Amino acid sequence: MTTNDELLKRIKGILIGGAVGDAYGMPTEFWTYKQIKRNFPNGIQMLLPSLENPLIPRNLPAGSITDDTINTVMILESIVQNQGKLNAMNYIEHLTEWISNAEDSKLVSGPSTLKAVQAIKKGVPINKTGFGNTTNGAAMKISPIGLISDYKHLDELMNNVYEICLPTHNTSIAVSGACVVAACISYVASGGMNLDEIWEIAIKTAEKSKGLGAEFPSPSLSFRIEYARDIVKNCTEEEAVTRIVNELGTGVETIETIPAVLAIVQLANGEPMKAAKISASVGADTDTIGAISASICGGMTPFFDENDVSTIEEVNSLGIVRHAETILPFSPYYKEKGE
Repeated sequence: MTTNDELLKRIKGILIGGAVGDAYGMPTEFWTYKQIKRNFPNGIQMLLPSLENPLIPRNLPAGSITDDTINTVMILESIVQNQGKLNAMNYIEHLTEWISNAEDSKLVSGPSTLKAVQAIKKGVPINKTGFGNTTNGAAMKISPIGLISDYKHLDELMNNVYEICLPTHNTSIAVSGACVVAACISYVASGGMNLDEIWEIAIKTAEKSKGLGAEFPSPSLSFRIEYARDIVKNCTEEEAVTRIVNELGTGVETIETIPAVLAIVQLANGEPMKAAKISASVGADTDTIGAISASICGGMTPFFDENDVSTIEEVNSLGIVRHAETILPFSPYYKEKGE
């Protein structure tokens, strides 16, 4: 039987894992797998400051997070402010304010989100602002929805996901990918630790959610997830990573990100620090893949390098423990006194 203390520990693990994976992946974002291998033959093994990259000209200290964690926290705070209920417009208001005022927001924000927010500011209805956006910006921020939803009640979980996705990522593939992540987060928050079950939940959710969101051309997410599972089940870690990079991709598109995330959860055997380091070493969208994979692993085995966690907290002033405590009562697995 799950106690609230155990549940809180898992929620902390999910949120800390997201920040750790994000911060580990920040420096190598949009580097290629080959570039990383040349410069770091053993892969990324520690927090690093931002590295030279003409695609993302930023200068951030080691331990810095990006929009993955920032948006996750915004949604979490919005849920808490609304007493456990979703309010997509409340989140969008926070997001718009941050993009307008935060100095580094445009250096760490995804293209789909920036485009949608600009359209919202011009008065475009939110059922149109997210159309055509197929990137992983929906999946990267969705863990709070997993924290307040029960994966066994999949229709409700998917509706919650869709409400948050609508303004910025209203396409079937983006919504479906976010649903997969939310279901996996819900599963590990409930105490689930079986990697085979995670694959099955992911495939089932990808199939069931593919009709949500505006119809948009995309390969089959469930097929890609099964393909990734076959790779990691039948290859060494290095072979698996190489095949994931070359055959499925690790870029910003949802269809690439989600299979890569699940493959890394498997390769890391549910260990968040290992997931963060593998993700940071695969190239392309390293921070988002790291944030999602390490958050899923963090719910399973919430053990971290405390020095890394302290650095991330010091650099970003996240208050992760506080955030975990505030959302705890809204978890479907929370036990009221007397239950």
